[in-house]
Amino acid sequence: MKSPKQTLAIVAFTTLVGCSSPTVPATMPDASASMLRLYATSATLPLVIDLTEAYSDRQLTFETRSSSFRTALNSLIEGETPYLFTSHLPSHVPAPDGLSFSLWAAPVAQDGIAIIVNPAVPFDQLSLDGLRSLYLGRNETGHDLVVFSREEGSDTRAEFERLVMGSRRTTLAARLVTSSETMVSAVAQTPGAVGYVSLAYVTQQVRTLEIDGVAPTPQSIAQHRYPLRLTLFVAGLEEPAGSYRSFIGWIQSPEGQQVVGKRYVPLVLKSE
Repeated sequence: MKSPKQTLAIVAFTTLVGCSSPTVPATMPDASASMLRLYATSATLPLVIDLTEAYSDRQLTFETRSSSFRTALNSLIEGETPYLFTSHLPSHVPAPDGLSFSLWAAPVAQDGIAIIVNPAVPFDQLSLDGLRSLYLGRNETGHDLVVFSREEGSDTRAEFERLVMGSRRTTLAARLVTSSETMVSAVAQTPGAVGYVSLAYVTQQVRTLEIDGVAPTPQSIAQHRYPLRLTLFVAGLEEPAGSYRSFIGWIQSPEGQQVVGKRYVPLVLKSE
């Protein structure tokens, strides 16, 4: 089983995930249509909003929906949308007939999972091991803390567990929230709260922690120093054509990557 290639060419239309299958679960919509339908997970929604607004002068309209990764993937399989934006790519995708099939995918941005705390939390950093212990239900900090997690089916949770937890599962004592905005609000309002979000969602309501001595910044992510870094992808059941291909190619172009850089980290961050 091949791991995803993260080709950074302007048209990186060869990135594949998972094992091939002789069947595709749904008929793809007309790729030349003037309205492009997209799904975005909570973590990628600000990116999709920025991109579609910047691309609006190309006589296209967009219908953008947002949901958990699991819901978005089901919509992809059922043919409700041809492409989704996500930070998580599964190793295989189950089809209704019980088989698994490939996802076409291309990288569009870099991101990081920021560990956020209520401003009154009296420390500024955790080790990766300490963060893992906290989400296993073992608080070794000496402070009263409340752990928040995303719900099952969230791409941010899937990537957090891949990067932090490994094969271990998040403690059942964690309080669950169902969106990035709700996570920020809950952590800001709860004394001792610890949670995690895409770096794009961090606000002055909360503080971020250094992990293993590295703060989550565009520079530390681009330089591969921050340990909880991600690649954001656009994914579909097949390689795009027509207007979809043009739009995705534009995202990877210098002009599109300038838009990416408003809230996320471009695929290649220029040195200052």
